[in-house]
Amino acid sequence: MYLIRLSADALHALHLDGGLVPALEAAEEAKVAQGRRNRSSKGEKEAWGTSLPAMARDLRDAGLGAVDMMVEYALPDVPAADVVLAGLHPATRAPSYVVAELKRWRRVTADPDCAGRFRVAKQIGKTKRHPAEQTAAFCRALITAQPALAEHEDRLTSLAYLHNAADGDVADLLRYPRTALSRVFTRDSRGALIRFLRQRLAPAPGRLVPDFFTEDPVPARLGGPDGPAARRHEADFRLASDPGAARRYVLDAVRAAYTAQEKTVLVLTGLPADRGEQLAAEAADALRRAGYPARLLSGPGPAALPACDVLFCAESWLRHAHSSPASGAGADPGDLLTTMIRAARVPVFVLAAARAEPADGADAGPLVRRAADALCLPCNHIRLDRDFR
Repeated sequence: MYLIRLSADALHALHLDGGLVPALEAAEEAKVAQGRRNRSSKGEKEAWGTSLPAMARDLRDAGLGAVDMMVEYALPDVPAADVVLAGLHPATRAPSYVVAELKRWRRVTADPDCAGRFRVAKQIGKTKRHPAEQTAAFCRALITAQPALAEHEDRLTSLAYLHNAADGDVADLLRYPRTALSRVFTRDSRGALIRFLRQRLAPAPGRLVPDFFTEDPVPARLGGPDGPAARRHEADFRLASDPGAARRYVLDAVRAAYTAQEKTVLVLTGLPADRGEQLAAEAADALRRAGYPARLLSGPGPAALPACDVLFCAESWLRHAHSSPASGAGADPGDLLTTMIRAARVPVFVLAAARAEPADGADAGPLVRRAADALCLPCNHIRLDRDFR
């Protein structure tokens, strides 16, 4: 169930008139009186007046003002979603839904004492879950709870939007492993958010979408986020079925490395060589369009390394450069890796597997790590076949 359902245009207008928070409070009181909901905290109500208008603004700027926003959609046994966007898919014209977790956080760091937990600046008390984990868990519960989605999981996706935060202030969130249902956007990636929304939602009235969400959902505990059915649904959201989400994950890791105070070496593994190079090419192109000087080195080509912000290096290029007499580094593959790491602000090695074999039989993964260690730089290994699940 949700508190109110309005188009982004209508929610924006209600906010400008000062009626958004009162309308949500009135809707909540009605459900509290029915015993169907607990009252929201003061902080949650304050977020209604800031985060929801930010989401409505971005929808309007994307030309999606007619898309519906179902605010505070609740399921049994899982935290409520801040908003579920309902519209039509721009390509298929089938119903399309986006679950959004909206955060006002400005600075977030990983908890050094508890893996997978995060500390939010100026907030005391227990640490927080990654917001993308929260949206992914909600989606799995929603698929279980709503029969209309069970056979059409492709109609559902999710995102976390930290509309007050810069990339550099939430780098630990950006580099954290996630699922194919989990995307993270900040104020620095608002343009990417708008592009993503346009890929999932058409500029058509959300009221055209069947409102099956008004039905009482099946309790999540009956087959909920930890049950067999949910595990089956989670397994269906794989890298192979959502390469766009995998590219978003890689871009987030690059953004985190780019904005970090300390230079970081990235290693991508877990895909066949051709798919890995395709992913790197798409990521480099997206970065260039966003204003980052980015290059991809792949296949036979000059051994000279260009100086640039983000440099993707495919295994095929490493093999060629190592075997080429012109490289000057054939005697020691570590020299070539060191040179590449120094050439870029964010060096990214794309290896076909966790133990990719260069031409001389050495293991490329450890060679990269040793080169990074020699330069006293951290090495972040992104396993797309394991982390992205």
